[in-house]
Amino acid sequence: MAALAINGGEPVVKHGLGKGWPIYDETEENALLEVLRSGAWNRREKVDEVGEKFAAYHDAKYGIPLANGTVALQCALKAAGITAGDEVIVPALTFVATGTSAVCVNAVPVIVDIDPLTYNISPDAIVDAITPRTKAIIPVHNGGYPADMDAIMEVAEKHDLKVIEDCAHAHGSQWRGKGVGSIGHLGTFSFQIGKTLTCGEGGMVITYDEELANTARHIANLNMRMTNLQAALLLCQLERLPDQIETRERNMAYLVKGMESIDGLHPIPRDERVTRWCFYYWDFRFVSEEFDGISRGRFLEALSAEGVPCGVGAHGIPIYHEGPFASPEMFDQLGLPRKYLGDNAIDYTDVHCPQADYVYNNEVCSFGHAMFLGDTDDMQLILDAFQKIRNNTDAL
Repeated sequence: MAALAINGGEPVVKHGLGKGWPIYDETEENALLEVLRSGAWNRREKVDEVGEKFAAYHDAKYGIPLANGTVALQCALKAAGITAGDEVIVPALTFVATGTSAVCVNAVPVIVDIDPLTYNISPDAIVDAITPRTKAIIPVHNGGYPADMDAIMEVAEKHDLKVIEDCAHAHGSQWRGKGVGSIGHLGTFSFQIGKTLTCGEGGMVITYDEELANTARHIANLNMRMTNLQAALLLCQLERLPDQIETRERNMAYLVKGMESIDGLHPIPRDERVTRWCFYYWDFRFVSEEFDGISRGRFLEALSAEGVPCGVGAHGIPIYHEGPFASPEMFDQLGLPRKYLGDNAIDYTDVHCPQADYVYNNEVCSFGHAMFLGDTDDMQLILDAFQKIRNNTDAL
């Protein structure tokens, strides 16, 4: 049996997996040159066009293009009427901006635990966190896997709460055949360079509600607008998105099928209501007890040595361990208001979400989306590396 690469053996993978990111050609070059040569860099034709096309792709009526994903969240919160002292429920596993966006509008983020199988916000945890001050929920479609929007919307309707879907990871994903971002009252997206739809930096708010859309436009027009250059890139990338989603889904299905015979490695179980899954990163569970007691850290070291890069989620660390939530004095350093945080006496260093902490410390493993843009041969190499390590745990 071949020796593990971590112990000096030959690695399974001897070339890069998937494709480099971002993907572009003369189409993007020509689109940028068109705007450049027009001399009218501040015109909004392409901005308006991409807002309409992106919203329609996600089954919404209105799209408001913005400078980045963080201001998209702030714009959506303001449009939803969130004001000083309001509580906004957010998941523990997300990018820290999901929480700090609430702080930027003087609201109070309330961090709750996740579902241990999907890594998305737990509907039960939402219910437990609701108080008379709660005004909104921000479910994050973690990695691109849709949160349980049926349960979330039921809770929101019962308690008269606004739902702002954070879709920064989930461009193109669908729940019951409907695009994410169009199910809640508002949806927000990021087009940062690593995302599955990118223009280098950018954001979007979408909604089906005309009044919310008009309010969001007024807010965005102050200092949050997307440029025509960003929009030109985004229109090109949007044309590529359907084929890329199809390729990722096909490769994911191949990988999932192959993992069925490997003990200790478990893909996220796909809910039948997830009718399209476009992922920013693809998570799977590593169960040490089923992998001969090998730690996740040791498994990841061995996998990397075999030529398969694997992380613990782009935003795997619970946000109460990050930035201003872990170090309150950073609120002042970053220019974030603290008045209402202090009034409500929340010490985020005391927040503990058992499921999120366990997943981060022991279980989650993640592949970036660009690894799934090659062909199935790449998926087979990943499976071969998995199996090689599984067969040689005694060497670890």
